[in-house]
Amino acid sequence: MRISNISKIGLAAALACSTVLTAVPSGPAQAAEVDGPKVKWLFSLWGARRGFSEGIEGLAQYVSDKTDGNFEISLQYGEVLSSSKENLDGLHIGAFEAAAFCAVYHPDKTPALGGLDLAFLPIQSLEARAQVVEDYYALPVVQEEFAKWNSVPLIGILMSNYEAMGTGDLPSTLDKWDGMRISSTGGVGQLIASMGASVTVISAPDMYQSMERGVIDAATFPYTYAFAAYRLHEIADWVTDDWALGASVCHAAANKDAYEALPDQYKDLLKEAAAAGYEHQIKKYEEVDIENEIAFEEAGLTRVPMTDEIRTAIEAAATPSWEAWVAEVSEKGLPAQDLLDAIFESAENAK
Repeated sequence: MRISNISKIGLAAALACSTVLTAVPSGPAQAAEVDGPKVKWLFSLWGARRGFSEGIEGLAQYVSDKTDGNFEISLQYGEVLSSSKENLDGLHIGAFEAAAFCAVYHPDKTPALGGLDLAFLPIQSLEARAQVVEDYYALPVVQEEFAKWNSVPLIGILMSNYEAMGTGDLPSTLDKWDGMRISSTGGVGQLIASMGASVTVISAPDMYQSMERGVIDAATFPYTYAFAAYRLHEIADWVTDDWALGASVCHAAANKDAYEALPDQYKDLLKEAAAAGYEHQIKKYEEVDIENEIAFEEAGLTRVPMTDEIRTAIEAAATPSWEAWVAEVSEKGLPAQDLLDAIFESAENAK
C-alpha cells in the first residue's frame, strides 16, 4: 500500500546541535539511491520491538536502505532515552531527534490529536486507518499542534480495532452484557459500560490470571495480537467477531530543528518512508493474524457476531462520546467539529 497523499504531511523537524552531519568521504561510487551526508538520529521508544513499533522499524529500514546507511534512525527501546509519557516534552526541548508518543498519555497537551482515539469510528481496516491518519496530519490545525511542541509528524503508529474476549455464556444479546465484569479502558470502556457491563481496569500482565480466577469475565484488546500476546485465548470461550469497537493511534514525530537541518533529499525520503512504514506494519500484523487465528480456532473459541440490537446500543453511546469530545476541545479554542467531520469524511473516502 502507498499512502496517496503522504506528500501532504507538514514535515519540518529537529535538532541541529545533536544531529550528526558530516561530509561523505570521497572514494568509490556509493550504492545509495539517495546521496547525502552521514546523519544519525536517536529515536525514543518504550517496551520491546513488537507490532506497535513495526511501522517505525519499516520507516527506519527504508531510510537506511535508500541511503546505503548514511541516514540512520537508531531506535532506542525500553525508555533508555525518556519515559514514554515524557517523549513529547523531550521532542520539545530537543533531547533527541525523534520519538513516539500517545495523545492519551497527555490529552491536554495534544487535544486535536485526541480525535483519532475516539471509540467506534467508522474505520474498518488498518489501510483505512493509515489514510485517515495521513489526511488528519495534513490539516493545518493538527500541523500547528505538532509545531507547538517543536515537532513534525513522521508516521502514525497504527493499532488494530479492539474486540472483546471472555469466558462463560456467549454475549450474543444485549442482556447478556448486563453485569458482565470486563476489563476495558477509554472510549471503548465507555461503550462497554453503556451496554450494562461492569468495567474495571486490570493491567495487561495480570489479565490472564484475573480471567482464569474469575475476577473478570472478559477483556478488550487490539485484535488479534494483544490477546495472543497475553494468551487469553487459552482460557477464553468466545471472542467478538469484527465488532471494531475502536482503536487508539499513537504518533512518531521528529524534533523540528533536527528535521530542518536535513538536506532536502532526506526530507523527501522521509515522506516516502512513511508509506513504506505503514506497508511494513500492516504486513507484520497480517502475518501475526494468520498465526493467531489458527491458534484461536485450535483453542475452540466461538465467534460472536454483532446483532442489530447491540449495534444500536453501541451507536447510541458512541455519538454522545463524540459530542462530548467536540464540546471539550472546542472550549480550548479548536475547531473540534471540523476535525471530527474531517475524520468521518476521510474514513468514508478510505473505504
